[in-house]
Amino acid sequence: MITSVRLMLNKSRRLNNGSYPLVFQVIHERRKKLMYTGFRIKEESFDELEEKIIDGVDSTFTTADVARMNRELRKIKNRIRAQIRHLERSTESFTVEDVLAQYIHKNVRQQFYLLRYIDTQIDRKKTLKKEGTAAAYRSTRLSLAKFLNGSDIRMSAIDLRFIRQYEDFLYNSGVTGNTVSYYLRNLRTLYNQAVTDGYHPHGEYPFAKAQTRPAKTVKRALTRKDLQALANLGLEEMPELKFARDLYLFSFYAQGMAFVDIVLLRKSDIYNGVLTYSRHKSKQLIRIAVTPQMQELMDKYETEGEYVFPIISEKSLSEYKQYRLSLGRINRYLKKIAVMIDIAVPLTTYTARHTWATLARDYGAPVSVISAGLGHTSEEMTRIYLKEFDVSQLDKVNSMVTNLS
Repeated sequence: MITSVRLMLNKSRRLNNGSYPLVFQVIHERRKKLMYTGFRIKEESFDELEEKIIDGVDSTFTTADVARMNRELRKIKNRIRAQIRHLERSTESFTVEDVLAQYIHKNVRQQFYLLRYIDTQIDRKKTLKKEGTAAAYRSTRLSLAKFLNGSDIRMSAIDLRFIRQYEDFLYNSGVTGNTVSYYLRNLRTLYNQAVTDGYHPHGEYPFAKAQTRPAKTVKRALTRKDLQALANLGLEEMPELKFARDLYLFSFYAQGMAFVDIVLLRKSDIYNGVLTYSRHKSKQLIRIAVTPQMQELMDKYETEGEYVFPIISEKSLSEYKQYRLSLGRINRYLKKIAVMIDIAVPLTTYTARHTWATLARDYGAPVSVISAGLGHTSEEMTRIYLKEFDVSQLDKVNSMVTNLS
């Protein structure tokens, strides 16, 4: 009985980015078994007749990548054929599982390649509408690709030495310590997910000595005097700066509402004088009594669409992309405003959130109330939410804090 070995795309499992798993199909005694190579290839980047990867039109692989992958695939195919010849000489009968058993056992670590695996996780997060995580993975992939000079490596190459070299590369590139921690946290998450997905690591855990915890940074709040200067600044001749300032003030008035939540705030979130929304980051439900200052700003920028503020508009771009573009633009305008009124604190959308919390604390508000207003999550906060404290206390604090007159 002839045993056949064929390299092919498994077209029954189309991935989100349009690629297919590249597999070896072994047929013996009318029984078929697929062995996954760990490569994921688009149809236009694979020659079925020649059974090899080619430089496709939309290929993300370099010519060197293609040559290296084809060399490895030829080696795998030769090993499978060698196993078949060995079984034919040494036994009267064998199964298709016997053909692949030893190879799969010896090369299980070769099923995962770092950059290609990250690509699949980016696609997965995008499918789950987790654009923020997808963007974090994408920036980490770009950083790793630079470190690897555009080539890919097996997941088994990630060890303590690799992590140290990657850290050195990042620091030598001039990035901050927190940025290094950010990339390493993302890489660690991806590595752990690969283990969950079937990758079998060996040796010491590569992140055991890596610094993945971000350093504490000084979060400075504006003083009440700074806030009053900001609110009273005449910006009628500069509408872009005025809009940035007003969004900053709205964040402050709305208990330090995060900028992403302001961008995605819908008119349907407001009913009977109460704004209720689920915080984008923590998914905590937050309720705010609409103050006169909040209402004035919402009326000023009233839109015809479903959103409260005129930020999400282009249908060709996702909400997340529009949010990111707007965030960068607003922060640039806020920096200009800070220079105009001589505010020493770095003025960003985040400082409005920290300013509200700081002033609320100065007014004597309990930490539990402040944390609830900000939508923070922790075991302590879980216990507080279960107590169902009176939200009128939070409304009272917000009314006092945001009164700038």
